[in-house]
Amino acid sequence: MNSDYNYSAIEPKIKELAKQIWDIAEESQENLFAILLILRELETLHRNIRQEMFEPVLPDTRHRLYLLLRHLEEVGGWPYIERMRLKDICAKLILSENNSAHTTEDS
Repeated sequence: MNSDYNYSAIEPKIKELAKQIWDIAEESQENLFAILLILRELETLHRNIRQEMFEPVLPDTRHRLYLLLRHLEEVGGWPYIERMRLKDICAKLILSENNSAHTTEDS
């Protein structure tokens, strides 16, 4: 682990890729399956980078572990891709149906 690595050289590239992905998502905003595809690809990319590139360079000494933990504390936490739970999707559907029922009753 190179704790002195200055990642400012790759940061603009990452920001540009993120912007491109965001633009694709906005263009596909009304297409549930296109958005799902984007999320799946991001999850796959995350998993592959973690397994093939990140895990092999994890700290192997206490000092390197300390440097990693200090970096996480100073710069940002552990990367995580949250998945939407099926329960949340069902709750949104029920709320939508309840709102529709109340709107129909009020008419």
